[in-house]
Amino acid sequence: MGLFDDRERAYENLHAHEQEKTFLVSSLRSRMMAAWAADIMGKTGQEAEDYVRQVVHAEIADRNHTQHPNTLLDRLSEDLGAAISAATLNQKMALMTKEAQDRIERGN
Repeated sequence: MGLFDDRERAYENLHAHEQEKTFLVSSLRSRMMAAWAADIMGKTGQEAEDYVRQVVHAEIADRNHTQHPNTLLDRLSEDLGAAISAATLNQKMALMTKEAQDRIERGN
């Protein structure tokens, strides 16, 4: 029974670590996407920081309640309007997700 308990605890720890990593990647990606959008909209300084904070907080809150995977894209698409196509947003999201994964794995 001891070996089974140890294996179960190890599996639970692995699962918790993976969940934490997923959250960190998603949060970093959201910050990077919001900063990119703020730049496109011409926001600088405190205005840009406030926008990033607002977008990230809204995305995390929505993710915790609805699990809707496109909340961030929907928000940025609405904020950017016709300035950026859906295809460009999706491409940027994929690139920033990869960059966020790399940064989290490196510990940055």
